[in-house]
Amino acid sequence: MTLFDSYSFKWLCLLAAAIVLSGCAGMESSNERQSGRIKIISEPAGAVAYADGSELGITPLEIVPGDHFRSGFVGISYRYNGKLSIKKAGCETWLTEVDDAILAKDVHAKLKCDPDFKTSSTSTPSAGSTSMVNSPPKDQIIERLERIESLHKKGLISDEEYKQLRTRIIEKL
Repeated sequence: MTLFDSYSFKWLCLLAAAIVLSGCAGMESSNERQSGRIKIISEPAGAVAYADGSELGITPLEIVPGDHFRSGFVGISYRYNGKLSIKKAGCETWLTEVDDAILAKDVHAKLKCDPDFKTSSTSTPSAGSTSMVNSPPKDQIIERLERIESLHKKGLISDEEYKQLRTRIIEKL
């Protein structure tokens, strides 16, 4: 009986292979975590982004993929997966299945919008009517302000993005 035919040697080789493969998988996931933040940008801006149905925020925004998308083993590799959707009134919903390749770089979504779509807040008031008719309800404004404040506190939007969004919402009053 030679060394290579022994039962113990075969188990030792199998154990070594398992250690090497698990080490590679662990290295891949740590590299993905180190890749950091990505930007989600839409044209036009101001759309709402969703990860697997959970709201991420208003575009443009930055996220850490591991905080919002599922991750796990697909075959022998560790990967992110899920669905990213971007919605804006007057535009078709932009939807894509995400994986490591998509989440390794910034996401740019060009929305197909109806050029004739007009929101009630942008329509011109007729003579004698007040601007209150065309402004969003106060509850909705408060909710939007609280939402962007929450995103800012969580670090999902920068100080500059927070100020821009807050200014936009307040200008619609």
